Amino acid sequence: MMKPLARALLIVGALLATGCVSLLPKTEPARPRYQIAAVDADAFAGAPVGWSLVIDDPRATRAFDSVKIAVSTAPEKIEYYAGAEWADSAPRLFQTALVQSFEDSGRILSVGDRGAIPIGDFVLQTDIRSIQLEARGGALGASVSLYVRLSDGKGTVYAAKPVAANAPATGDDADSVIAAFDQAFNRALAEIIAWTFKEGEKAAAAR
Repeated sequence: MMKPLARALLIVGALLATGCVSLLPKTEPARPRYQIAAVDADAFAGAPVGWSLVIDDPRATRAFDSVKIAVSTAPEKIEYYAGAEWADSAPRLFQTALVQSFEDSGRILSVGDRGAIPIGDFVLQTDIRSIQLEARGGALGASVSLYVRLSDGKGTVYAAKPVAANAPATGDDADSVIAAFDQAFNRALAEIIAWTFKEGEKAAAAR
């Protein structure tokens, strides 16, 4: 006579074989992960510059130094978007896009983060005030707010300015949200790069 344990195992085995039951935990589909694209190099055509540039790691609070996409539904309130994530922390992706944009311009031969260029003529420092999806009053849009400084890395600041860019989202699905961020990042990156070339040339001439 078959023992109860053996009978139970036989039944479970039969159910697994017919696809009627699974002992594995159900998992949610992986969220799509997105990069921050570099700016079109054609926007920065010009004469090559004779100075090198270090792009420091951007500074950000934990709310934005994350792979999660921040969502602001009210002033001072941060939640996170469930439909997608960044492929790396948002500040790191922004820094990579900055470096690549400068490289693609073809105007500066020596540019990179501290790992690539420990010491340079100038240092570009970025404070990330916010990188978030704003959902307020029925409107939805990407918002990027930064503060940038061009310095010598030793305490002398040659120029500084706030940079802000916004773009509306056509929907709350992941592709629409990321398309809005693409527009906002493109505008912010373009402004920072053009400003850096201008202020870098002025500072180099003053030296």
